[in-house]
This record gives sequence, structure tokens and C-alpha cells, in this order.
Amino acid sequence: MKTPLPWLSHKEWAIRKWGGPLYRVPVDPGWGCPHKKPGEMGGCTFCAEDGGRARQTLGVDSPAAQLERGVTFVRERYGEGKLELYIQAYTATFSSVDALKAMIEPLLGQQNFVSLSLGTRPDCLPPPTLELLREWNQQLEVWVELGLQTAQDATLLRMNRQHSWAKSKEAIFKLQDAGLQSCAHLLFGLPGESADDMFATVEEIVALPVQALKLHNLHVLEGSLLGEEFKRQPFPVLPESAWLELVMQLIRRIPAELPLFRVFTDSENRLAPKSEFSKGEFLHQLEVVMKKRGWFQGELCFQKP
Repeated sequence: MKTPLPWLSHKEWAIRKWGGPLYRVPVDPGWGCPHKKPGEMGGCTFCAEDGGRARQTLGVDSPAAQLERGVTFVRERYGEGKLELYIQAYTATFSSVDALKAMIEPLLGQQNFVSLSLGTRPDCLPPPTLELLREWNQQLEVWVELGLQTAQDATLLRMNRQHSWAKSKEAIFKLQDAGLQSCAHLLFGLPGESADDMFATVEEIVALPVQALKLHNLHVLEGSLLGEEFKRQPFPVLPESAWLELVMQLIRRIPAELPLFRVFTDSENRLAPKSEFSKGEFLHQLEVVMKKRGWFQGELCFQKP
């Protein structure tokens, strides 16, 4: 019998919570971002033109058609299982409450979703939006995936995030007050950040009321401002083998009950770092090395590196 992973993965978390896998069905309403014009380079320096759209949504404009394609993909690849409606790309709450309701509620009625997840920014959670999410949370579990990236204000400024770490913390507490689940996105290997900065970010986030984390290693993408900077003058980018070592140390400092929905970035059109692993290979190596060293999630919580 296979021994458990030394970290709490999304799959294991879903099995514990839902009794089986939870499959995400991504939909992109095309609302964009508050400081990135459609079809133009700009916004956060690491963000490419497509805003991180899932492959299943590419080339399909209608949310209903995206949903149909996404469900078909899940059923053909994985079979039966519980579904989550995932409003992923760009900023899912960058719209009016009326637009949110008009787009999402018909989709919720088309499938028996057990949860709804929306990816957004800390500065895009006005009171009317929070109230709508609170209403939906009475029907199914609502998650808000917050792009926080780092707790270092100097890095947030350099990456043109246009919000502070204080704003990130404020958003987390707003979601807690609304009774909503939050998943924090953190990005590691950003230019100018040291290992101590990255450990400090983890120490800050685990002290806050978040229910899950996504740990991303930086990819310098074609079509991003950071990519243009890299072309002009290449800068050091964390290799995937170095990320393997770093993420193990991060995992050891994250409480064991906090699920890690992602620990590896698998994007296309990257300029750097060089690809060393597929996603499956990386996760296999992470498991093998942690088990060999006897390391596990949470063993070094709150200890300095």
C-alpha cells in the first residue's frame, strides 16, 4: 500500500473533505484586470497577455461553451467525481455585482457543483461583492483565491502589484468575516528577494486565517513586462532543481493541516527557467526526496531557516 505524501495535497484534502477527488472546471468571463488593458502588455510585471487562462478555455468565448468543454474534458479524462466551478483567469471579481450574478448563476444551475472558486486580487473585494459571495456560500462552498505573491512591500512595488501587504492582510480578514474560504497564491523566486524574504512571507501568511496555499515558482513568460526586461538584460531565475530544494524547506514550515493546492508552476511560453521536470516528475521527486530525508509538512513551523 502506498504511503501518504509528506505534504497535504489538493487530492488528499478533497478526499478527506468530499470523500473523493474534486475536479475543477475553469471558466474565463473575460473581465480582465483593474490595471491591465485587454490585449496589451502591462499590469503585474510577471503576468503574460492571457492572464493565466486555462487551456480548456482558449479559443472559446462563451462561458457556457467553456463550461461544457471543461466538464467533457474532466469526464473523459478522470471519470466521475465532484465538480468545482473555477473562475480562474485575470481578476474574477473585476465586474459589477449584476454582471457576476448574470454570468455565474446560470452556470451553477447547469451542473451539480459542490463549490465555487474565484481568483482575484486583494483590492477587488468591495462590500457588495462580498455580500453576493456570502449569499452563494449558503448554497455551496465558496472559495476566494487571492493573488498575494509576497509579503515584501518592496517586491510588490517592483512587480507593479499596486497593493501593499497590509491590503493583502485586510482582504484575508474581510473574507474570514464573510465566512468564506481563502486560498493564498504565493510566488517565489521574484527578482530581488532572498531566501530569508521568502521564508518571512511564509511565516507571515501561516499566521493569518487562510484555509489553503498555492506555492508557485516564478516563470519569466513571453509577453510579460518581466519577460521584456529579461530579454534586455537577463537576471538570475530560480532553476527548477533549486525550487525543489526550496519548496521542501517551505513545506516544513507550513502547518500540517493547511492544504497545498499547488507546489509547482507548469506554464508554457516561458523564457526562464529551463524546464528540468514535467509536473509529474517534479511531484515524484518531491515525494521521494522528502521521504528519504524524513521530512514532512509542518515539522519546522515558525522556526527560522
